[in-house]
Amino acid sequence: MSAPAAGPTPSEALRRRSREALTALAVQFLLGMAANLIGDPKGTFAIVVDTIIVILHILVAIGLVAVSIRVLLAARKAGLGQRLALWGLIVIVITFLAGVGTMATGSEWASYLMAVGFLVAAALYGGTFFASYELKRGATRA
Repeated sequence: MSAPAAGPTPSEALRRRSREALTALAVQFLLGMAANLIGDPKGTFAIVVDTIIVILHILVAIGLVAVSIRVLLAARKAGLGQRLALWGLIVIVITFLAGVGTMATGSEWASYLMAVGFLVAAALYGGTFFASYELKRGATRA
C-alpha cells in the first residue's frame, strides 16, 4: 500500500497562486490589447469577435479578483509576502473598478488606470512569487 501523496507546502501553494495571478494578468493584457486593436468594429464578424473578446476580458477580470484573494490566503498561510498580496488584491479591485468605469463611461483615463493597475499588480505578484522561495532558503540554512 502506498502512502498518500503530501499536499504542496505553504510556500509552494503561494508560488502556484502567484503564477496563476501572473498568468491571468498576461491573458487579461492580451485580451485588452485585442479589444483596443479592434476599436470600433465594423461588420458583423468584427462585432462578434469584439463582443467575445470583451466578454472574456470581463470573465478574466472577475477571475483575477478571486485569484487575488487566493494569493492573499496562501501568503498568510505561508507567512510570506503578505503585504505584497494584500496590495495586490487592493490594486486588482481598483483596476477592476477602473474597467467598470471604462465600460460605463468610455473614459480614456479609466482605461489608463487599468494599464497602470496591470503593471503594478504584475510587479506585486512577481514579488509574491519570489517571496515564496524565502521559506525554502531558510529551511536549507537550518
